[in-house]
Amino acid sequence: MEKTIKKIKLIYSGELLLFAVVFLTLGILELLAVIKLSDNFQLIFKIITLVGATIITGDFIWVMVSPKRKKKNSIMDKAMLLPIALYLYVFDIYGFITSPGYGYYQIGVPIVFIYLSCAYTFQAIYHYYKPVPSVIEMIEEAKANENAPKVEEAVDAQPVEESPVEEQEENKEEQ
Repeated sequence: MEKTIKKIKLIYSGELLLFAVVFLTLGILELLAVIKLSDNFQLIFKIITLVGATIITGDFIWVMVSPKRKKKNSIMDKAMLLPIALYLYVFDIYGFITSPGYGYYQIGVPIVFIYLSCAYTFQAIYHYYKPVPSVIEMIEEAKANENAPKVEEAVDAQPVEESPVEEQEENKEEQ
């Protein structure tokens, strides 16, 4: 059972670490100008991140308002992304209003990726020791599924008593 619990926690933490590594790689490549962002990509990035910041903010508000959703999510995870949402609002609005040079994006975009990398790395480590409610539910389901076959095996192992009807039929056959 301990192996199953450890496996579930490792899978969840591993997913978060994978995202952290991807974001860190993208951030470093953009910071070092290995990846160059075209003008079209800059526009698309601003639109997507503006929508993303709105979703992050809305999700945090939804978690805080809904008691049902609060039980299933980690408030810390949602709150940890609020600073990047605020940053993205300012970054995108400034980018739409003015025509900043490429240096603005070469510094601004990696900040987002590196922050997300740090946040997901922290969450991966933290949630290995303190799982989120959804992972706790998965662990409880695994425990229930592991206990269910044992109950069935115990029932199957008990001798089956013959019913009186079956005994009467056997007695008739013997006579």
